[in-house]
Amino acid sequence: MIYLIAFGVFVLAYLYGCFSTARLVAKSFRSLNIYKVGTGLADTENIFSNISRPLGVLVGALDAAKAYLFLVIVKFLLDLLASTGWIPGVEAIAKPNFLLLYGLGVLLGHCLPITHRFKGGRGIFTYAGFMFFFAPWPMIITLLVALVLVTKFKQVRFAQYMIVILPVIFEVLLYSFVSNYRRAQPPYFLGMMLGVALFMGVLNFFVSKKLDEL
Repeated sequence: MIYLIAFGVFVLAYLYGCFSTARLVAKSFRSLNIYKVGTGLADTENIFSNISRPLGVLVGALDAAKAYLFLVIVKFLLDLLASTGWIPGVEAIAKPNFLLLYGLGVLLGHCLPITHRFKGGRGIFTYAGFMFFFAPWPMIITLLVALVLVTKFKQVRFAQYMIVILPVIFEVLLYSFVSNYRRAQPPYFLGMMLGVALFMGVLNFFVSKKLDEL
């Protein structure tokens, strides 16, 4: 029963991720079809570069909040359900490993939405919100590094890859050298986080290659 609930949450996470903030903002504020603008991607960068910088910032913030708030709400509801005792074992599917899977569902929906013929965005800011839930300080440091890369060195593409890679590198360092942190993590958690980062890296590599950015 509890695994059926977990599967249902994952499916809900995917469908929720399919909701495109870039598409909504482009249509609502400029009456534009985002798929016919610039790169044709429903993502923050396309809005920022080809429609409006303030709207791009808005979409980025909404995408990050989309993933983060979903995980916060799901964790709260599952913990609340567990506290009632109605369904024994529900607390097991509210643990970090399962939350990682739910977050992956949101990312899959954002990047490969079935509702828009699998034409989504790069998912960089959605991934940032996802990582902020699990590793807030590594993500904050990473975003500061990315901000310097973009504002001072104009390295937008490199900054995107840093957002994907750096938080996980920080997590590996914490796991390797801080024993209390290592003991607090459930089995396979770090490996699963690495898997999500790999998915994002591969996806963005193929998107960049398709757009001749590499």
